[in-house]
Amino acid sequence: MKKNKIITLILIVALVLSLLSFTGCSDGSKVSNELAEGQTLIIQDSAWEGVDLFQVSSWNDMQCLLADPILEKDPETGAVLPGIASDSQWSEDGLTWTLTFPEGMKYSTGEQVEPEDFIASVEYGLEVSPYADGYRAIESMEVDGRNVIVNLSEYQADMQYNFQSCFVGLIDKDEIDNMSADDKLWGCHPYGAYYLDEYQPGAFAILKANEGYKTNNPMLKNQGSSPVKTLKVVFTGEDFTFAQGVKNGDYDVLSTVPSEYYDELKAADNIDIFEAYGAEVNYVELNMTDSLFQDINIRKAIIHAISRDNLAKYLSEFETPAYSLVLKKCLNYSDKAVDYYKSNYGYDTDKSKQLLADAGWKDTNNDGFIDKDGSNFVFEFNCRDSETAKKVAQSLQIDLKAVGIDMQIKTQNWSYVNQDVVDGNFQMGYLGLGWSEPFLLVDNFCNRNVECTNPDPEKYNEMVAKARKTVDYDEITEQITAIQKKLFDYCTIIPLIDNNGYRCWRSEIKGIVHTPTGGFYLGDVVTDADGNFKNVK
Repeated sequence: MKKNKIITLILIVALVLSLLSFTGCSDGSKVSNELAEGQTLIIQDSAWEGVDLFQVSSWNDMQCLLADPILEKDPETGAVLPGIASDSQWSEDGLTWTLTFPEGMKYSTGEQVEPEDFIASVEYGLEVSPYADGYRAIESMEVDGRNVIVNLSEYQADMQYNFQSCFVGLIDKDEIDNMSADDKLWGCHPYGAYYLDEYQPGAFAILKANEGYKTNNPMLKNQGSSPVKTLKVVFTGEDFTFAQGVKNGDYDVLSTVPSEYYDELKAADNIDIFEAYGAEVNYVELNMTDSLFQDINIRKAIIHAISRDNLAKYLSEFETPAYSLVLKKCLNYSDKAVDYYKSNYGYDTDKSKQLLADAGWKDTNNDGFIDKDGSNFVFEFNCRDSETAKKVAQSLQIDLKAVGIDMQIKTQNWSYVNQDVVDGNFQMGYLGLGWSEPFLLVDNFCNRNVECTNPDPEKYNEMVAKARKTVDYDEITEQITAIQKKLFDYCTIIPLIDNNGYRCWRSEIKGIVHTPTGGFYLGDVVTDADGNFKNVK
């Protein structure tokens, strides 16, 4: 299963058709003059693919205002919290899952949330969602009062995480049964704090508060309808416009702080800025079938030559050096993986040079580069065309030159880098994975091209399969740590960057609840009697 933001052809066709026909839920008149100053929250966000959370392959953070997940996550521990469902209980063997959907929760249409909606939504997701594999183990579901009893063919440790994500929520069974796929893409009403009132393709969306909304999310004091009744989400504009706009009040919230304006916005007295990004690791993979890298000791020499202290000098507030593949913001993270990497594969130029020399690589002509059989040690680094990747490439190039290796950089679009790795057309490739749950990650590390990067796929996949069927969280963490150690010992994968991101809003807005992984909730925003949220005492 690939959870990325590549839009499939089917989704593209559906989106194009829907945009041609969609007129919104309003009368289509211009709304900009009707939006009350201080009562309409102006948000910048990237463009949306649709409001049917099961059809789309990409769901931006601010769309979560339209659709709650079934369950929430504790931002500190990753523990399960109530969301749409007020309770979640698992059997000891992990084969039976019981969810409770209380009365009194209403869609923006006025219809009450029913347990049957969960069953219909899951069945619909299994049919159309690009992420359906995440809950494919569901064998049957039945309603018992306000509960839904979910029966699994086998326990799947990563399944629950899908129900804590934006890609599994609730849509009214009647809409699922009676609306076409094209109509649902932009016209359905998932259960959430807001609903789509008007949409102008590529320009903006108007969201209105769902007055029948209730949540069981304990992070919110106000578990009813949001006090901010109208949102305008703007899709178009330049980073400069957004940065200046949030400072002067044209925008209230930036979903993403542009990196080049981070320092300026951080220093502004009237702006609050916070981490708001899930786990995303950038790493490189070495092709062990390449003649230069067939010897594991050569690969070790490459790894020992890399200084993360040097790398840190090239990085911004948005990146920090990484020593593990499963990062701190990811479930089942453990410091033990970091300690193992530092102890066994840390920066050590003397060890790197010795490993190279033992393999016959020495600088025989004093040109600064090691050689063997008349040829210098030179290889190509397949680099993504992004600022971070270019900075990483520059740092690695300097580190490797220090041990006599000539690393040449080829820069291209990230999709071409990925494809080159899949095709085996690479020596060292710069890759990335962003997901805050470990099983998607371990499914992909060294598995895009097994022949080139995974010397023991059978044993590796056995370890992953065993971890996926483990019920106890702490036991899973131990197994994920063991899997990382095995990956490190391949010496074909090198963790490099822990990516971060930031969100900001005007300081005059009080009560926004947020999490460092991107959660954003408006239920506790302080407003006055007229619904104004600016400078309310």
